[in-house]
Amino acid sequence: MNGLLYTLIKRNDFVALYAVGGTYSDRTSHWEVDKIYIRKDKYGERESIATNEQFGRDLSRCFNNEKTALKYFDELTDRLKLLQEVPEVVTGIE
Repeated sequence: MNGLLYTLIKRNDFVALYAVGGTYSDRTSHWEVDKIYIRKDKYGERESIATNEQFGRDLSRCFNNEKTALKYFDELTDRLKLLQEVPEVVTGIE
């Protein structure tokens, strides 16, 4: 993606952690924690991560340290699990 080598390190139903290599090197230059989205298009339902325009505006983040990225991976997973368990608010009276 973006001419960089992305290696999946860890993932669950909500979040993915990638080691990202540099343009001219196979070494990891940084780590990305990405929120996983389900998009619906003409091909059906598919998983995707934030676009360049969405990244950082959503909950996806970039880290220079693997330990910090792993910590954020766990925090974001917990946060998204909690959001999923919140019941939908229904307005109006039946």
